[in-house]
Amino acid sequence: MKTTLSLLFSFSFVLILVAQNNALVIQNNAFLVVNGGTVGNEAVVVINQSNPNGIITSGTGGNIITQGEFDYIKWNVQTGSGNYVVPFTTDVGFSKIPLQINITSAGTGSGYLALSSWDVSTGAGSFNNMPYPSEVTHMAGANGQADVSEYAVDRFWIMDVNDPLGTGETFGTEPIATYNFGYNTAAAETADGNILAVGNLGAQRYDGATNKWHGWFSGTPAVANAIWGTDNAAGNVSGIAPAGPWFRTWTLADISEPLPVTMTSMDAECEETGVVLSWETSSELNNDHFEIYKSFDGIDYNLLAMVPSEGNANTITQYEFTDELGSSFTLFYKVAQIDNGQIARYYDPIKMDPCFTENVFNAYSVTEGEIIIDITSEFDENFNVVIYDAIGKQIDAMKVISSVEGPNKFYLEYPNLSFGNYLVTLQNETKTFTKKLILK
Repeated sequence: MKTTLSLLFSFSFVLILVAQNNALVIQNNAFLVVNGGTVGNEAVVVINQSNPNGIITSGTGGNIITQGEFDYIKWNVQTGSGNYVVPFTTDVGFSKIPLQINITSAGTGSGYLALSSWDVSTGAGSFNNMPYPSEVTHMAGANGQADVSEYAVDRFWIMDVNDPLGTGETFGTEPIATYNFGYNTAAAETADGNILAVGNLGAQRYDGATNKWHGWFSGTPAVANAIWGTDNAAGNVSGIAPAGPWFRTWTLADISEPLPVTMTSMDAECEETGVVLSWETSSELNNDHFEIYKSFDGIDYNLLAMVPSEGNANTITQYEFTDELGSSFTLFYKVAQIDNGQIARYYDPIKMDPCFTENVFNAYSVTEGEIIIDITSEFDENFNVVIYDAIGKQIDAMKVISSVEGPNKFYLEYPNLSFGNYLVTLQNETKTFTKKLILK
């Protein structure tokens, strides 16, 4: 590992290292620049002081510039607690953007904080947040857009507690902290192609394990995703209180167009009433409704139903919908989340195996206008027979058949049926059978 310390002086500004207590003192607006680090060959300034006095600014203040992902301030906080402030400054315009990490519950062990912040998308009209940090693969949107980088500031922050330098100094128990992010309000990072609103920014962190961005709803730190914070519109987002483990990569995004929100779960089960779809969200933001889509081949989907949503929530919300048709053969379902702007986000489809075996029921046609139904019953029972076209519209009136125990054959007249694809459904209080029928 290579460690470099680069100092940038301007006029009579002076940098002073106070060795007697391992503190870094920057006075009279002096600059410390850390630059040139790469993975495995990081540029590092070590603050070997476990309390918040490890970095001190005096006089007219001080500035630290880290110019890339692997240009670190390594703060050996170990079991320390309190408000740790890194006086980060932008490398263009020299705007002060301090990072505050308020450790409210100390960690255990010999761990450290590896901290950096740098601008991206440099150049006029550039706002795509490239290049990404090493673990980030996308800037996709919570509302289904492939990329919403124009709603995120052109800057990333690294806060790594997992020994990224490989020194063996680790936490037994990670500290618990809240964060304040200073950000650059200048056009170079918030405008110049971006369409975000200063004053409407919140913090989001990237989860490399799930490849998702998270962070929405402020005011409830007990909720794992409640890490927006409060934007004062003057270059500071404060009160960011994540629950759970630390995450390495952060940015600030406009909370009206958040980076991804993921549905917690979706499932399908066979019940007496049909196929019961259930899904769960951990939070919702400006959600208008859900749409349920159904397919017989996993390729072509038709809209089955629309389900009202909670709209805005920061707690777990559970939903359920019952498809009373089509439980006797393999089906595919998928859910779309529609926001208030009618933008759709489609979730991965799920495959539903047959709830009943098909060999007890068959439907076919030999003579024009006539459908033959073969069914083997376990006991005497009645069924309602309904014919649907390919898009789910009922054809003709419902008919009732009465079967006896054992094999049965019924000849039903449908003089108005034309060539095409149909679904024949038999249903009673306990069973639903559906068969595809092709009239040629």
